[in-house]
Amino acid sequence: MKRLWRAAGVAAVYIGTVIGAGFASGREIWEFFSRYGRQGRHGILLSALFLVYLGVKAMLWGQRMEARSYRDFLFMVAGPRLGRLGEWLMTLFLLVLTGIMLAGAGAVTVQQGIPWAVGCWGTVFLAVLVLKRRLSGIKGVNMAVIPLLFLVGIMLQIKETSGILWEQKPDSSGAWWILSACQYSGYNLFLALPVLVTMYQLEKDPAVLRWGGVLGGIGLGALAFLFHQAISGMDGFRWELPLMMIIKGWGQVWGWIYAFVLWGELFSTLLAHAFGLATRLGWVNQRWYVWQLTLLLAGTVLISRVGFADLIRLVYPVFGLFSILMLIPLALKPLPVQNSKSGKSSRKHRIITE
Repeated sequence: MKRLWRAAGVAAVYIGTVIGAGFASGREIWEFFSRYGRQGRHGILLSALFLVYLGVKAMLWGQRMEARSYRDFLFMVAGPRLGRLGEWLMTLFLLVLTGIMLAGAGAVTVQQGIPWAVGCWGTVFLAVLVLKRRLSGIKGVNMAVIPLLFLVGIMLQIKETSGILWEQKPDSSGAWWILSACQYSGYNLFLALPVLVTMYQLEKDPAVLRWGGVLGGIGLGALAFLFHQAISGMDGFRWELPLMMIIKGWGQVWGWIYAFVLWGELFSTLLAHAFGLATRLGWVNQRWYVWQLTLLLAGTVLISRVGFADLIRLVYPVFGLFSILMLIPLALKPLPVQNSKSGKSSRKHRIITE
């Protein structure tokens, strides 16, 4: 039972790293799955299989090579040339996506009548407090927030009529749903690499990592299915936040609950991106880590001023195509040979997580 609980903790970090405001708002689910009608269900299944297989492989690969950051992983998997390109683009996208998450935090608070600056800067302050504890802090947030998102998904099934939700969309997408599922899996997995390849620092047991990856991929697929079932009959092109339009009809209390869950999922993704940047820049074990992290997050506030919807529209499609290219070597290459000194990394390779 203790092992299962530890695997659930790994799964929570995985799910929280992947799920952001785009997922929790229903926007991503509509763009990548629900717009294709019934074929969207096939896309979700395909995506979940990719998330299970490649998520587990990335964690085990990171453990066996004792990766210090995603840079080590990319150079090992993709080679020096493609790895260097991936490293720079990953760093750039993590910076931009951290700004997107802060923009989303401000947008959520504005929807609830709270000033944008309060939501944005308040999120920065809380992120610094949580990330002082490194991966342990990220795990704690996700263990609290992920069950709430499942609650929202279950309530959508209880309060909405499934017969209405499924009947409008014809299957006219051809095979585009396959590319869409691959694109969705690609960019989400690639963005999760900074956390996945260093997960062994939080959990040493490879069996726990493996089962955590399986549970995480299945959980992501289940959540996507719950949200897809709720919004597949909507005119998703019309609404920026499809789930918000549904839940607003339930009353003010549910509106506040959903706003909190949406902010929580956005916050968990922000933590993963900021921690990935900190590991790449080598700050995690440095004396001034907290101050460096604070300056980094303050700088991304400038990016957030562009706006949540505009940033998603500009960044996600480009990054999705690039991510597929970078993940092909991970899918095809066998795992490296287990390091005989695994679990006894040298001090310079070890990142403190507590």
